[in-house]
Formats: sequence, structure tokens, C-alpha cells
Amino acid sequence: MSKFEKLNEKVWDFFSSVDLAVSLFIVISISAAVGTIIPQQPEPEITVRFFSKIMSEENAIKIYEVINLLDLNNLYHSWWFTFLLFMFALNLIVCSLDRLPVLIKSFKSQPQPLPISIIEKMPIKREIKFNEKSDFKNKVIDILKKKGFQTDIFQTSEALQIQAKKWIKTRLAIYVTHLSILIILAGALIGTFWGFRGHMNIVEGTGTDFAISDDGKAIPLGFKVFCDRFEVDYYENSAVPKAYRSYLRIIENENPVKFNGKETVLIEVNHPLSYKGITFYQASYGFQPQENAEFRFTYFDKNGKSFPLKAKFEEKFKLPGQTVSVSVIDFSPALGIDEQGRLFNMTTDMINPAVLLLFEDKGKKENQWILKKIPETWNTPYGRIRFDELWGAQYTGIQVRKDPGVPLIYAGSILMCIGLFVSLFLRPINYFVTIKNNTICFYAPSSKGKVMTEKKLEEIISELKGEVS
Repeated sequence: MSKFEKLNEKVWDFFSSVDLAVSLFIVISISAAVGTIIPQQPEPEITVRFFSKIMSEENAIKIYEVINLLDLNNLYHSWWFTFLLFMFALNLIVCSLDRLPVLIKSFKSQPQPLPISIIEKMPIKREIKFNEKSDFKNKVIDILKKKGFQTDIFQTSEALQIQAKKWIKTRLAIYVTHLSILIILAGALIGTFWGFRGHMNIVEGTGTDFAISDDGKAIPLGFKVFCDRFEVDYYENSAVPKAYRSYLRIIENENPVKFNGKETVLIEVNHPLSYKGITFYQASYGFQPQENAEFRFTYFDKNGKSFPLKAKFEEKFKLPGQTVSVSVIDFSPALGIDEQGRLFNMTTDMINPAVLLLFEDKGKKENQWILKKIPETWNTPYGRIRFDELWGAQYTGIQVRKDPGVPLIYAGSILMCIGLFVSLFLRPINYFVTIKNNTICFYAPSSKGKVMTEKKLEEIISELKGEVS
């Protein structure tokens, strides 16, 4: 054998090694676990702040430098993690190619009788003796065939030997599992290199046609995402959000896209919107007033009739049937009162929005705070005015993701379930039966799946005893 052939053999043996597969699996698992602990692709100060909780800021900065050098804050897209996945895939392929031909050849080989000395060393054995002679051979074969076994019969000098096989080709299921892993890895790599993940903040009444990737780059979408409205519900007497939702429209080529006949689509947590392979998830929200922000009210006259009203900050508007003009001169997203009775903003979240209205009528001026959630404040000297919302002041934080490898991952996962089910519950069963005079011995060559093997063997023996009796 030449040196080149020896080298090829060593390389092949290395990649077909089960030890290599186990080692790679352990390293990949540990790396993935590290990726769940270390914040992935955040701003540097976020990582430093994260480690500052358990160590000094100086050491946290040094840790960040190491993390950044090893690409641990972008682990799943790093060159070394991709290399590990590639090595694992290559190892699976070589292992399969190395062992599969031998297995297929075993299916085609003709069975041969085994010496009694070898059969008697098998780990599972059951012996039955009968007092009278009977056609044991045909009875055993009929029962085995009824149970789905394929039988081969050999007459030897030592005894009549019956070899029974069932689910033999299910040994291929392990290669189905190998294939499923390769498909999942392919899907993950396709998602890594041809997909993207990013975010966009869209203020009510505005839209955008690009997302910002995790590394700060603009990603053109090819269409515009427009936010008509954003809403937040809070738990009663609490600043904790109960639910938040966005009403979005997709505009492509200046035309709105319809989903189930509707132009506006509601998305909220766990209810995303997908279009052209890109999925939009409700992720966050915030307060960011714009020039086009509108204060929206409902005015009720003495007869109870309602009139919708809207105006921008400090823009005057008339009340229906009144000579008075009204304008918004102050606003608070969360109006609170301190111990001295002074008003203050509790937070920038729209927990308890309130407006200060200035009323002007025939030279007379007076103002009044109106709180959205307190109906008692809606009563004014000029009628009942309900503050509905400040539209165009909140933004919705949308997580954007495109992963063309997802169909492959789903297909691989289904294939893996099938392979594992067959491997675990449809194990190959081999029985060796010897018949000599009035004695029948059943043997099983493997202790794997011992419980199932013995259970089915007891069923066969019980049925045989019933027929003979």
C-alpha cells in the first residue's frame, strides 16, 4: 500500500470515528449553551454592564475584549461554530458511507445454519418439553408467520433449526436520523448565510421600507411597512403592560397588500405577520412624539350626541355649538401627584395619559386637566370632553426575521421523529428455534430491547402451548 493510500485510509478512519462524533457533539452543545448565557450581538456597553453585575467594571471590559475576539457575542454566525457544524456534518456523512454498504450487503446475504454451540451462548433462552410427539415444526412456523416473521429452515445433524426475522430493515432508521440531522444543519446554515434578523421602530402614522440588522446595517425589504395604530393595555393600577398590539399595513408598488381581504393586519406577541418569507414579530414599544401627532377627543353635547375632535399641540379647535376655542397646552403620558400635591410625570409610558386644555371664550381664559382613565375629569364648564388618545406619539418595536432554512428544519425535524420512532419501537427481532425430539428451544441473540423481545417470545410460546394441548 502506497503512502498516499495509507494517508487516505487514516483520514477516512478519522472522519468515520464515533469518538469524533461524540467529541464534536459535546463541543457544539457546550458552545450553544454559552451562546444562551452571553448576550448575542448587543451594544458593547450592554455586555460590559451584564458582566459588571458579577465582577468589577475593569474586569468586565477585559472579558468583553475576549468575547469580542472569539466572536462569542456573535457565536451562531462565527466562523469557528460554522466550522464545527461542517465537521459534524462531514463526520455523519463519512460514518454513514462507511457502514451503510455493509448493512445493505447483510440484507442480501443468504442465511446459513449456526452451530448449536454458538446458539446456546445467546443471552435469551426458553426451553419447552412436551410429553407427546406432534408436528412441532409446522406449528412453530405457522405461529411465527402469523406474527409477521420471515423464516428460514435448516435440517442439521444436531437438530432442526428455524431462523426467524422481523423488522430487520428497520436498522436503516439510524441512517434516516443521520439524514435528518444533515437536513437540519443545512437549514440552519442556509438561515445563517441567506437569512437575516433585525428590528424596526415605527411611529404611529408612519412607515419604513428597511430594517436595521443586529450589526447596525440597513436591510431593504422591497416594500413598506406602515403602522396605522399602536395600543397598550395595562393591568389595573399598575405600570405593567398586559398586552400591546400594532395595526400594520404592507404597501408594495404604492398599493396596499391584502391579507384575507383586509389591508390592516393586527399583530401582537405570539401572533406575527409573515409576507414574502419575512416575519414581523411584536417585540417592544416606546414613546416618541412626532410633529404630526394628534390629540383626539370625543365631545358630548347636552343631548348626549358625540362629536369626534382632533388637534395638534397648541392648535386651537372649536367645540360644536359653542363659541369657545380650545387648545392643548400641556401633556403627560403618566400623570401622578406627589406627597405635596404637585403633578409630575411618573414615566414615559402611556400609563395614565392626561392633557391640560386651555379654554378661551370672550376674553375669558381658564384651563383644566383631563385624564383619559378618570371620567370625573371629563366634565368641563363647556360640556363633557373625553380624552381618547395622543395618536402618532408611540412607536411599535418590530422584530424582523427572514429564515429561508426553516422549511428544511421542519422537514428534518419530522424525519428525525420518524427515524427515532422506528429505531426505538420497531427494533429488529431475531429468534433461533431448535427442535429435537419433543424439546423446543427458543433463543434471542441480543439483549437490546430485552423486554420487548421476551414479551413477544412469551406470546409465541403461550400460543404454541395452546395449540399443542
